[in-house]
Amino acid sequence: MPTDTYEGNVADFDEASQAEGDKKLLAKFFTEAVHQEFASIQAGRPIYKDEHFVSVRAPGSRSEVTAPATYEYQQRFPRQWALFKRGLEQTQSGTPLSMLPWMSKSQIAELNAVHVVTVEQLAAIPDSSGQQFMGHHSMKQRAQAYLDAAKEAAPTIRLQAELEKRDAQIAELKEAVEILKAAVPKSALPPPIEQG
Repeated sequence: MPTDTYEGNVADFDEASQAEGDKKLLAKFFTEAVHQEFASIQAGRPIYKDEHFVSVRAPGSRSEVTAPATYEYQQRFPRQWALFKRGLEQTQSGTPLSMLPWMSKSQIAELNAVHVVTVEQLAAIPDSSGQQFMGHHSMKQRAQAYLDAAKEAAPTIRLQAELEKRDAQIAELKEAVEILKAAVPKSALPPPIEQG
């Protein structure tokens, strides 16, 4: 049975429009060859049709829900759907766990094994799923502290980037003025204004 398709664009996607709970979930769209029983009987040979599905899992959980990629799922996870339609890898957006200097490689590998790949997912692991990890509460608290500190620093970092951009523009303008000065003969310049 064909489903409606959401034709969203990754560039148009606004993370603020996605429900807060859904941002924490790992959704991945994929294509599966589905046996068409009636068509196979009619043709006297196996007939398959490519159909789209989605798997959804909570961070830290080993269980997942797999369902047809209906219009509702496409709208619920528009970023992942748009990436899938463009043939791109559907990665979870967020800060990679490797950015946490206090996490060991083995801790990162253990978390990756249960599809926790970002700091945001680590901070969102429910206590029921996190109990399988040694020091879960401490890791979760440190991840949340990291996110809180980054949120507090964001305005300063934005301002710094704007100042650097402005400084680059000023340097370009100074260079353009120097080029123009060099191009104009000295006799064409007005005499300097005497002060005094």
